[in-house]
Amino acid sequence: MTKKSLLLFFLLPFIYSCLAKQSADGKLDIDHLPPQFSVAEGIPARSTEWWRDLGSVELNTLMANALNDNFSVREAYARLTQAHYTALKAGAAEWPTLSANAGVGHTDSRSTTTPDLNTDNWLLGFSASYEVDLWGRVQAEKARESLLANASAADAKAALLSVSGQIAENWIALISTRRQQHLFEQQLTLQQELLHLILLRFPLAKATALDIYQQQQFIEKIKASLIPLTSKEKTLKRQLAFLLGKASIDNTQLQADAFPALPQLPGVGLPSDLLIQRPDVLAAGLRLAASQQDISVAKADLLPSLKLTASNTYSSNVLSSLFDNWLRNLAANMVVPLLDGNRRQNEVERTKALVEERLAIYGRTVFSAIREVEDALGDEQQQNDSITSLKLQQELSNVTIREARRRYMNGNSDFTNVLRSELN
Repeated sequence: MTKKSLLLFFLLPFIYSCLAKQSADGKLDIDHLPPQFSVAEGIPARSTEWWRDLGSVELNTLMANALNDNFSVREAYARLTQAHYTALKAGAAEWPTLSANAGVGHTDSRSTTTPDLNTDNWLLGFSASYEVDLWGRVQAEKARESLLANASAADAKAALLSVSGQIAENWIALISTRRQQHLFEQQLTLQQELLHLILLRFPLAKATALDIYQQQQFIEKIKASLIPLTSKEKTLKRQLAFLLGKASIDNTQLQADAFPALPQLPGVGLPSDLLIQRPDVLAAGLRLAASQQDISVAKADLLPSLKLTASNTYSSNVLSSLFDNWLRNLAANMVVPLLDGNRRQNEVERTKALVEERLAIYGRTVFSAIREVEDALGDEQQQNDSITSLKLQQELSNVTIREARRRYMNGNSDFTNVLRSELN
């Protein structure tokens, strides 16, 4: 080996350390996060099993069944198991490999000039190999797979949250549908009573045929409004059955007809808190970090690799003397890439582009999470305003009904006005 070659060999670790310090294009930090949400509450965050705060035994049972049988959750856990064992497999490269081989052979040789020859050959061998991680490639691969396994764990948590949210949403929608059906049925009963009064007033010339036809029209409209509600109830039941991983669901599991008492709105903290609270944001960040390890692996592939091997082989034509004849071999092999058509360098550039892609995905995930929280807080405020307005309408309706009944009891009005007030 010439002096120049020897100098180059000892300088290779320094050269690689300089290469490894080069940052990938783009930045990890997401800039310009808002300082706070538009509606911020200083209320402590609740447990991850948030549905338990609603205090519904029926909903808790549905969630327990879904977490065991939902297809999306099972898929997420299967992917998590795969990532876990992939990470363990990547870590195995840090250790030497040891293998054993054994064999036996029988040879018959026949010739016209020599006597027949029958021989047996017994073989037993052990071999070991170990790759010296000169440039941190094995460590980078291990770190990458560990990050991807953690990202899969975050994906599994996100799947749980998504499924639980869908179940709660459909369950609430089912209760809402049933309550709407109950209201329409009450209106139908009142309208039928009003029709009966109109029919009684008709022979007395206090009602006209037009009043009868109009009232019958109102009744048919209410009956028509009940049809889509009945269909929606069946659709929601099928959707809940699917979310529970079943073809159908027993009606005894869906008997709730009243909304649960809502707990106080949990605090959301600062937008930056989403980076450690939202599993989708966490998964995107972990995959971004894993892609940076890919760059380290690709750069290490540009440099020489050193592999140590050792073997011990026993062989004999007689089994009893197998361990009397042996061969040992120790070797150290260094492979230096010279010409590969720029394959390794192109792989480095590809992984840099992968980092750019995952950086964009990470930024999109962060800002999408912030937008979703803002939308949810805005919807919550709008719902509170709507509830306040509905309560006011209910109070005015009660006052109107009391006034209509008072006038009827004093003989200043007939009972049809009372029924119309109750219908409104």
